[in-house]
Amino acid sequence: MRLVALVAVALGATVGTQAGEAPIFWRLSGGRIEASVGAPARPLGVGSLQKPFLVRGWAEAHPGAEPPRLVCRGGSSCWLRSGHGALGLVRATSLSCNAYFRGLAADTPAEALARALSAAGFAVETPLTPETAIGLPDETGRPRAAVRADVLLDAYVQLVLEPWTIRDDVRRELLAGLRAAALDGTAHGLGSGAHYAKTGTAPSIDGRPLQTSGLAVAVDATGTGVLALVRRGTGRDAGEALAASLRSRAAPLASVPSTGRVRVALFSLLRPRQVAARNLSGVPVEGPAGFVGPYGEVVLQAGQRLAEGLWELRLPEWRLTRRLHGAIEVGGFPSGALAVVAEMDPFEYLAGVAAAELPSFQRERLVALGGAALRFLSSGRRHAAADVCDSTHCAFFVGRGPRPEWRAGASVRLVSLSPPQAGLREDPELLAAIRSEAARPGPSHWTSHCGGAPLSERYVWGSGGETKASCPRHSALDARPWRRLWTESDVAAALGPVRSLRVVTDGGVWRLRGETASGWQEWLYDEVHRRLSRGLGWGGLPSPADSVSRESGGYVAIGRGLGHRVGLCLAD
Repeated sequence: MRLVALVAVALGATVGTQAGEAPIFWRLSGGRIEASVGAPARPLGVGSLQKPFLVRGWAEAHPGAEPPRLVCRGGSSCWLRSGHGALGLVRATSLSCNAYFRGLAADTPAEALARALSAAGFAVETPLTPETAIGLPDETGRPRAAVRADVLLDAYVQLVLEPWTIRDDVRRELLAGLRAAALDGTAHGLGSGAHYAKTGTAPSIDGRPLQTSGLAVAVDATGTGVLALVRRGTGRDAGEALAASLRSRAAPLASVPSTGRVRVALFSLLRPRQVAARNLSGVPVEGPAGFVGPYGEVVLQAGQRLAEGLWELRLPEWRLTRRLHGAIEVGGFPSGALAVVAEMDPFEYLAGVAAAELPSFQRERLVALGGAALRFLSSGRRHAAADVCDSTHCAFFVGRGPRPEWRAGASVRLVSLSPPQAGLREDPELLAAIRSEAARPGPSHWTSHCGGAPLSERYVWGSGGETKASCPRHSALDARPWRRLWTESDVAAALGPVRSLRVVTDGGVWRLRGETASGWQEWLYDEVHRRLSRGLGWGGLPSPADSVSRESGGYVAIGRGLGHRVGLCLAD
């Protein structure tokens, strides 16, 4: 386990629970853990929060096997009496199915389970049974594995950030289940795909007979994690407290003046190891070791900060530069990569989004996009350490340029921005129009081209509303159709070995369903898009496909539009 600094602070003291007690929180960011005053320091039983770590034990004991599928029939085999039905690792993780994980534990040598839990920081009393391996108490009512809360949170962050040397394909499925848990599983109160999340119910940490305590954890893609503990309650109660705490950290921006601030995680997909910053402000600006003079340059390291100014950030390994006006903070990942966050004026952020998403900068379209972006920001923080990231997970953001155009082989062409695209703050009439637009009801998402058939948030992401935005410019006759061939090797690299693929819309949600040697698996659009992008680029799946079918040499995906097709359509 990594060493982290532990600091006691007042975290989440205003969030109440059903029992009237304030929940306890631990927060890990940049190698530093903060804990609520009075947080217990002793090892705790954590219930289902130990399930992801027994998966590693199973994976290492089964080097060539696909995660199994089984049918949960409920009854005494699972916490859900009616049962979860047929499910694999992703859905079992999302729903925390006891029957599935008990079967996984029963199929794993007890010493392998104990090894995996110990590696995650648990103190384990052997021998473990399948029941105690999944976090249930033994016959005396005690857990057989316990872990300090700060150590557990660190283990979850490592699970999200660090590949497994053996069976990382299983880890990726596990992460898909943790993300689904935050969308529509046991941690659905978080309501977004910005976190990997899990809930657990354990015997009372205060030793009260026949009582339980609830826990919930959420980690975002930057490696910032939060763990919640409700002394008297269930995992569901802890999940609700955690969701309320994360929401409270993000101030609404749609109605605030331009003195409000937006925190943007930069280069979120690139994970750079080297970042240099040059001061373009024309005056000295405070840096990590005194002031940085005009056109002076500093190489950034984790833990450093640059004060507000006009900065040019350079990533030598990617031959990428970006200019923006704001303050810069630098954190670090366990892998050695840097986590760069810029804090800026909301309209500086809007200008950077508009320059990326709407290069033509038409005023009417810009007002509509600005209003949608402010509504999007007001819906809450998407990352624990930042309000938004700079990728299409939140919104494509390029600051004051240049605008990167990625090509095959990860090469990039940098396109300079014209002066009107570099910032919005110099046009008070435009700012007033955007404020007025944001105050009216309207979409909080936008897409490159609706394909003549806009989609709902629920259809694409499995959560949110079912309302579809209308597009005055495109009809079914202007669908911008597309066709993509995914070779067998493309699909195997992205999704693993599959026998067949097809699009399904069970429950009104788009999913790609794949048949594997061990059964069926399903992926939401964002997950398929991200996985395919590693080998095929972001154009590998331009929008949620209408169909995917097998053809000679691979699979053909057919669809329309460009982007997720939710909300405001930006195409002419």
